[in-house]
Amino acid sequence: MGNILGSTSVTSVLAKAQVASHLYQNKKWILKNHPEGKFNALRDAALVEETIDISNVPDDKVLIEVEALSVDAFVRTMLDKTENNAHGSSGGIGQTIPALGYGKIIKGNNKFKKGTTVTGLLGANSYAILDSTGLTSFVQLPRAKPTASLGLLGISGIAAYVGMFVSPSKCPQKGETVVISAAAGAVGCIAAQMAKRCGSRVIGVAGGPVKNKFLLEELKLDGAVDYKCTDRTIGEQLDELCPNGIDFFFDNVGGEVLDEVLQRIALHSRIVICGAVSHYDSGNINKKTLIQGPSHYIKLAEMSSSMTGFNMMHYTKNFLSAFRYLAWNYYRGNIVCPEQVEPKIDSFGNCLEMLFAGGHCGRLIVDLTTADANFGASAVRS
Repeated sequence: MGNILGSTSVTSVLAKAQVASHLYQNKKWILKNHPEGKFNALRDAALVEETIDISNVPDDKVLIEVEALSVDAFVRTMLDKTENNAHGSSGGIGQTIPALGYGKIIKGNNKFKKGTTVTGLLGANSYAILDSTGLTSFVQLPRAKPTASLGLLGISGIAAYVGMFVSPSKCPQKGETVVISAAAGAVGCIAAQMAKRCGSRVIGVAGGPVKNKFLLEELKLDGAVDYKCTDRTIGEQLDELCPNGIDFFFDNVGGEVLDEVLQRIALHSRIVICGAVSHYDSGNINKKTLIQGPSHYIKLAEMSSSMTGFNMMHYTKNFLSAFRYLAWNYYRGNIVCPEQVEPKIDSFGNCLEMLFAGGHCGRLIVDLTTADANFGASAVRS
């Protein structure tokens, strides 16, 4: 009898273990309110938990265990009530906040097998149930950090490449003065280093002494404008650093910075609009009547200059050449993109706030695979 009971007990334990192996505890950040003004994680989002039963995942979808997420400015444009023309919508109240990342498939479909690592818009969650649309197989380059695919070897690097070498009528030239706004951010710091490799004089615009030190000492730029400076205006700093005018401007910010640069452009200058982060966190980017436009646009005509914008998804034919350029410079250490890595999905909401508060340099990443002890504000790596 004892043996029978023992056998039954073992069978019961194994059965429970088998059931448990099909259940996954998911944490996800959902949109609680459309932000009014600056995004506030406590007010506008909620971290919720749910149990996912793998047997309930439809056959045409995949279940992904998310390993890392990037924190991108464009996500804020998707949280407003009005859908963004370039990036779309989050899906509305109660839906998972969008986020790019990569992870491993634990239940596959007819396109992706179990065990495949994929990348795409996975969302701010620890497990994602998605169809195959928008997912691509993750390519791990030899001796490259996986997280580089979210920065220098991903959309940040590609956006910088398109904006510097494809979108404008002429890329930065040797001896020209180039200004980069949000130069301490993921895209800006890469664009600034690209301009340096062209032989240009490069001036970065960023906020605060820590970021300006980063631009001058780490990126070796020729000058830095602190838009938070209380002693001198942005215009006064540009006058000092660009006495002969500005030949090329890569703009991630818009607003006041764009207007100040327009007043100082040189003959045949090129302005490239990559983003307008000054309008993102206010929500004005989706309320077109509230956007602060370039009041000095007439300088373009006066100086026979051009201003172009780009959406990198319209340049997919250039992605391969961009990737080759970026990988070549990555392996040689010519271009770097520092990473600030924060642990666990729980930190995503605060990271999205941090992104707009200017609390980091380079690419901001949430790592879902490693314990807190290895991370924090000091976990910045190149």
